[in-house]
Amino acid sequence: MKLRIKNWYDFSNLNEYIFHWNVTTDSGERLAEGTNVLDCEPHGTIDIQLGNVLLSKKDREAYLNVSWTRKEDSPMIAKDWEVAYDQFILPGYKNSTAHRPQKAGETTFTVDKETGALASLSLDGRELLSTPVTLSLFRPTTDNDNRDKNGARLWRKAGLDNITQKVVSLKEGKNSTTARVEVLNAKGQKVGTADFIYALDRNGALKVNTTFEPDTAIVKSMARLGLTFRVADTYDQVSYLGRGDNETYADRDQSGRIGLYRTTPERMFHYYVVPQSTGNRTDVRWAKFTNHSGEGIFVESNRTFQFSMIPFSDVLLEKARHINDLERDGMYTVHLDAEQAGVGTATCGPGVLPQYLVPVKKQGFEFTLYPIK
Repeated sequence: MKLRIKNWYDFSNLNEYIFHWNVTTDSGERLAEGTNVLDCEPHGTIDIQLGNVLLSKKDREAYLNVSWTRKEDSPMIAKDWEVAYDQFILPGYKNSTAHRPQKAGETTFTVDKETGALASLSLDGRELLSTPVTLSLFRPTTDNDNRDKNGARLWRKAGLDNITQKVVSLKEGKNSTTARVEVLNAKGQKVGTADFIYALDRNGALKVNTTFEPDTAIVKSMARLGLTFRVADTYDQVSYLGRGDNETYADRDQSGRIGLYRTTPERMFHYYVVPQSTGNRTDVRWAKFTNHSGEGIFVESNRTFQFSMIPFSDVLLEKARHINDLERDGMYTVHLDAEQAGVGTATCGPGVLPQYLVPVKKQGFEFTLYPIK
């Protein structure tokens, strides 16, 4: 591997800093690492060789992580503070399935004939869901959303904060169910049409393929496009491969590095003075949430996705005005998003930039749910 590094400092040579690097696989194995002191004048460029790294066939990708710390303390920066970092994705064997769980038992599922939602997902007769899996287009609004011209005002006007599903057609097979539904707001207006295809494979995994087409006469903007459901608060062990360990959004994702993280819904939730949407993770490859016995759900998609799991309902977050308004109800809220809008800076500057908005057009996405124990 060869890196070309540009020193953007106006007065400092890079030899005042220690360059750290490592290559870590998507399973968390560190393949190589090292440190260097680089002699590079201000606005200069230097090429360095890090050597070659071979990935095994179980590695879908690896990550070259680089960072800098000072060699000595300065009046403003201690030597153990990271002053810069970057990350590069190294492709591996994209068809590897080493990350997937093995079949854990007998999976069964039920689709609601009135709504087309996934009403039940069970492993050996044990229910894993507390509420049905439904389409999600709204998020509890942030301070920025409430001031953004493409944000909360348009979402609420279209009624995306309170949608229901009504089956138009439903077809059941031996291991699959297909449902077409109208997506309605609280006024009974159709905000779009969704097709759900639920297919159970021989490994006990349930693939949920969703296509949503918004009615653009009503829907002018969307907060997100994905699925949401709730699970019992005993499923408090969360792990994922994606950006972390802090919350990230489409226009904030460089604040987190891709890696393997273990956390809890409580740690994923940030207690803003005014409760609002929080806890999102971007560039997620897979996510898993279990109880202390290891029972739960493993989720992946055919592309990177966004994920959150928090201790309160969306309805409560949207309604609450102070932290003391938040009350637990024994369930966690899970969001699996194909798309979610950035958060912008509308309280004090520009709103969400166009490239970070959710496209208001027909889109498809899929998630695969693996019951595990």
